[in-house]
Amino acid sequence: MARLVPAEIDLPVTHDAGRQAERDTLLRLRDGLSDAFTVYHGTHWARSGAGGSVYGEIDFIVADREGRLLAIEQKLAAVWVRNGELFARYRDQADPSRVISQLSRNLNGLRGEYTRRHPGQRLTLDHLLYLPQARLAGATPSGIDPARVIDADRDAQLIDIVTALIEAASPPSGPEAPTALDVHDFLAQQVCAAPSIGVLGRSARELSTRLSEGLATWAQRLSLSPWRLRVQGTAGSGKTQLALAELREAHRWGGPALYLCFNRPLADAMKQAAPASATVVTFHEFAHAAMSQAGMPVPDFTAPGAFEALAEGFIALSGQLGGLFDTLVIDEGQDFAPAWVEALLRLAGPNSRVLWLEDPDQTLYPRPAVPLPGWPVLRSPVNYRSPRRLVDFINALGLTPAPLQAGGAFDGFDPHWLEHDQDADPVAVTAEAVRELLDQGHQPARTVVLSYHGLARSRLLRPDGPTSLAGLRLRKPAGYDDQGQARFTDGELLADSLFRFKGQAADAVVITEIDFETLDEAACRRLFVALSRARLHAVLVTSARAGTLLRERLAGRGWDTR
Repeated sequence: MARLVPAEIDLPVTHDAGRQAERDTLLRLRDGLSDAFTVYHGTHWARSGAGGSVYGEIDFIVADREGRLLAIEQKLAAVWVRNGELFARYRDQADPSRVISQLSRNLNGLRGEYTRRHPGQRLTLDHLLYLPQARLAGATPSGIDPARVIDADRDAQLIDIVTALIEAASPPSGPEAPTALDVHDFLAQQVCAAPSIGVLGRSARELSTRLSEGLATWAQRLSLSPWRLRVQGTAGSGKTQLALAELREAHRWGGPALYLCFNRPLADAMKQAAPASATVVTFHEFAHAAMSQAGMPVPDFTAPGAFEALAEGFIALSGQLGGLFDTLVIDEGQDFAPAWVEALLRLAGPNSRVLWLEDPDQTLYPRPAVPLPGWPVLRSPVNYRSPRRLVDFINALGLTPAPLQAGGAFDGFDPHWLEHDQDADPVAVTAEAVRELLDQGHQPARTVVLSYHGLARSRLLRPDGPTSLAGLRLRKPAGYDDQGQARFTDGELLADSLFRFKGQAADAVVITEIDFETLDEAACRRLFVALSRARLHAVLVTSARAGTLLRERLAGRGWDTR
């Protein structure tokens, strides 16, 4: 079986005839070719540049281990020969397209892009025209090689012809010949980054959600009495899907449900997805509301010590709140203090469903672990959200005590980092990182800039810090109102701290203001939280000393840091 890049495991069935035909061909190539081959597939092959040029729409490129390549262009449209040229007409086109000329432009564009990235090298690839629903009748024009056209009459020979064409070609050689590694790396980045970042990001969001739903499926099949479950799942393992499944099940049966987490931005995001019948708040918000309803004095959120006072008030009041909810979901449990637990569990009755979600590797606050004696524990070390190369990078750095398992559908990119002088302001370098992502096609709405520090220490996030990056106005925290509602400045690009963004994700993440003297456990946890927010691409902006420590750790574990 051939390897697919992207490695889509569950390719969706579509009602679009053209896309369905491409899907069927991809599955034929995957199942028919041996593991000596890799099939790169994508819709638009492009490079984002000043002109926004699209270099091609090559449906498939089949590569072997020696770097020999065969581009396959599939045409489902009606085709005919006229004046020695092959034409195709599409439903949305008034004029027919010249098939061979178009294919040549696409191939030449791809070769040119490779040479631009690898000066002095030349990409050599053969081509094949695949017409599964057409028959070429009569004499073949001189500009068309019959051996490189598969029509409906030869459709059954697709795998044999692909294999024969590749094996008949000579492996790349000579001073201009690229290495097989360069070729495969180039094609992986072409199909994963250059085609359409928006389409790829949407696919990553949809596929990671679908794959990670397995955790919810199995957890909800457990028969427990009382129903108490502690889930220790890594970032991207599906904890959010499990929480939403519990809240939707409660809505279905009409029972009151409460979702509590630690971070306000996560609660705001969950409110968008949870049923309106569920109560979705942070622990401190819930304490504030409960104390207000009970007529207790409530501290102002902006006052020093307000959060500690809210926790103490909730604990004192908890005896009056027993059994209010049939479903209780605690998220970010690693951030909850053990002193809160007994009061929290009083909110659920003896027959209620209680779900405790946590990831010990994302513990960012110096609190002891919460004891839940006698509770069944379900562990999931599989990250379905992050691309495989990012998971490999996290494992190479040893950011978690045990290696993560990559369950995502995309290879993605190796994380990239930029450095600045030790005492320099990293804002200019951060802007450079944002521009790189924009040039690749990432949209501001799907990109986030995260500070390695909290709000109090961040130069980027402080009130007198920058108001824009790379020409984009920043949307960054601007404190809280007296009701605890977070306020933000008005902007197109979100900038926040990794502490506040925990539990959320974005297609592209820039992690900035990274600085530490030792790559200790605290530094590893911060980096893990920040890196695991990315669905496609992560860029690190580090001080010189932090960058040196990262490279030393990677080199010591066999990672190529060039």
